[in-house]
Amino acid sequence: MLVYLDANIVQYCADYGDFVFRREGARCPPNQTLEVELIALAEVVEIVLRAEAQDLDHRWDVAGPPHLIDELHRGRPTQEQLETYDSLCQAWRDLGLERHRVPDDAAVNSAQDSLRQLLLRDQADQRHLAEAVAMGASWFLTLDKDILDKTRDLSGEPGVVQGVIVARPSELCERMSFDPVFGLEVLADRRTSR
Repeated sequence: MLVYLDANIVQYCADYGDFVFRREGARCPPNQTLEVELIALAEVVEIVLRAEAQDLDHRWDVAGPPHLIDELHRGRPTQEQLETYDSLCQAWRDLGLERHRVPDDAAVNSAQDSLRQLLLRDQADQRHLAEAVAMGASWFLTLDKDILDKTRDLSGEPGVVQGVIVARPSELCERMSFDPVFGLEVLADRRTSR
């Protein structure tokens, strides 16, 4: 399964990595909402790792395409952020790229054109979502209110855009369960697709 983390999620992981991985003395996020989402992301990672430890065929990959990495490097990233971004790049090269090739520009541009109806304020957001669609990602995780609001039919329910579930980490976490006998189950709501 391919999961595309929006740039804001990757940056929060870089800034609060110790908190996400539950290291002692970790700096807490500045607000309760972010804290809840990062705890949920940590739980997702934990469930996936337990499932992968039992079933070698079951694998989750996190997308690290060049456009996302370029955006993350804009501005003045801290050393900790750079290390996180490098880890994402390496994991993508080692694992994800072999199974989930980066789509060519024509495929991304086509997906981006089809997403114009969403009227997302930020072009970079539209590009990330288009990449997720073109790559055939299962989930697009974000905390961006504009993306979440414009991709949902029902308040509080993940949106679905051309087969990609658009959600907060907590919404993915709520839909996951792991049983030592039956393995990992992810309940996906694919009602409609924009």
